[in-house]
Amino acid sequence: MSNSLFTWAIIRAVTIKGNKSLKKLLNNCNNAKEVNRELLMRLICDNKDTEYGKRYHFDQIKTIDEYKKSVPLSTYDDYAPYIERMTEKGEKNLITTYPIVQYAETSGSVGVPKKIPVSKFSMDIYTNNTITRVTALADAWCKKNKGHKLPVGRGFNQLETVNRRLPDGTPLGNISGAAAESYKKLFPYYLTSPLPVLIPKGYIPLMYLKARYILADRDTSFMFSVFMTNLVDMMYYIQRNWEMLTEDIRTGGFNDEIKLDDETKAELLKVTRPDPKRAQELEKVFKEGFDTPIIPRLWPKMSFVSTIGTGGFAAYTRVMKEFLGEDIPIDYSIYGASEAMMATCTKLDEPAFALVVNSCFFEFIPAELKEEEIDPTKTLGLDELEIGKEYEIVITNLSGFYRYRIKDVIKVLGYEGECPKITFSYRKNQLLDLAGDKITESMMDEAIRKTGEELGTDIIDYCVYPNRDDSPSHYEFLIEPRTPLDPGKCDYYLEVLEKHLGEINPVYKECCDTNEIAHAILFVQQPQTHALWRDIKLMNGASNNQVKPVRVLDSPKKQAFFYKLIDR
Repeated sequence: MSNSLFTWAIIRAVTIKGNKSLKKLLNNCNNAKEVNRELLMRLICDNKDTEYGKRYHFDQIKTIDEYKKSVPLSTYDDYAPYIERMTEKGEKNLITTYPIVQYAETSGSVGVPKKIPVSKFSMDIYTNNTITRVTALADAWCKKNKGHKLPVGRGFNQLETVNRRLPDGTPLGNISGAAAESYKKLFPYYLTSPLPVLIPKGYIPLMYLKARYILADRDTSFMFSVFMTNLVDMMYYIQRNWEMLTEDIRTGGFNDEIKLDDETKAELLKVTRPDPKRAQELEKVFKEGFDTPIIPRLWPKMSFVSTIGTGGFAAYTRVMKEFLGEDIPIDYSIYGASEAMMATCTKLDEPAFALVVNSCFFEFIPAELKEEEIDPTKTLGLDELEIGKEYEIVITNLSGFYRYRIKDVIKVLGYEGECPKITFSYRKNQLLDLAGDKITESMMDEAIRKTGEELGTDIIDYCVYPNRDDSPSHYEFLIEPRTPLDPGKCDYYLEVLEKHLGEINPVYKECCDTNEIAHAILFVQQPQTHALWRDIKLMNGASNNQVKPVRVLDSPKKQAFFYKLIDR
């Protein structure tokens, strides 16, 4: 079978599997309460003989109410001793009977390393609701809007695969990369980047290499990434370096400024050929400029982009749409974490997520409750949520975490059948609160967006330092505009920002008016400040799949970096 026929076969097989996954997802949504209850009862039964199950008398639990009375709310610290015994001593049957196929490595708010166990069942949920789901959605979208099936072509994948392991051989790394790795044998036929780029053996210039190989493939038909920032960073990189990239595609070599180790270079040269025809085509497109959407001109088959682009990524989504144009839809992907894949999109171009009720058992705590007001026996169920309200989400997952407070707050947007459709609002430990003002990330995102609109520019990124050293305390806002702003007009920019923030959060305005909080200070950051932070994190070994926007300057390291790049 030729490579193109193999690619066709893969796309069709993934589409068929995706349709099955979507059908199951929507059926579960229509019977969400019962599916979720049955999942909990199965988890309790299957794990009653684990050390954790015996401790909390799983064998005596027959109802959801009994579960709430017997099992306490938990955090990662409750599982850390068990996980240490699992990873260091190889002990089993501690928190789950299910086979652990990976540990997802993450870090807490204070940088303490965490190893999150991932069962095979949890991994299956990830794979069925990511690549396969969106391929099926995109195929249906093309049939409806274009009159044809999803075009056959390889895709761009910015996910990173797992290449580290614990002493017992269990993979260690980010879960999104591990989910992608299950398709590793298909990579050469399914993805634009060669294997040495997708599975690097050490540090390599990934931005250059991934940009070079996607540009070389005229038939690229989709893009995957965890975060929208990754895709926008790549498009900006292409915009700055298209001449070098085009010349390397023409010659089949690598620019002298690109540092590649000899082994990687030799492996890449085996699969890289000169392509003067594609180079000439690219040069023509680039010389026409970036004023009109360039992605459909570079890749005529491009059919969808799948990435997390809501909340703090919304400004990057607006930029990406300028590159994409109106005819290429965005899949806003999933809402999840290392602990569980909790929700997923059921439609393209709709930033709302239906809870995946066979992934975890869900409980909810009204976000307005103070910690001392929370009654662990009176959490809410799927059918007790109100549209427009915010709730802290509590999960019992497929990998041994029970009534786990993931510290996320979600907002209910509507329903898919019986199933709530939600969006992420904020992390509880990212709440800004100097004097009871409780500014959430979603509030800041909205205020920043409105400020940019009034100032006539997208504020592409921002961060905040809560200054408690001065009296009264105050916030310091650092904003990175897409187009230049005059640093000499920061007082005016602050006036606009505080106006919008006060409208969204009247308590903040009241605190300023009564001098409980002093009025903020605002600084303009230099262009590409946040992109540089991401680059440095990657060079220091962080995963592309986990470098999230910096919102709160909660460490001396972050403060030193971001204040150093203020535009004076």
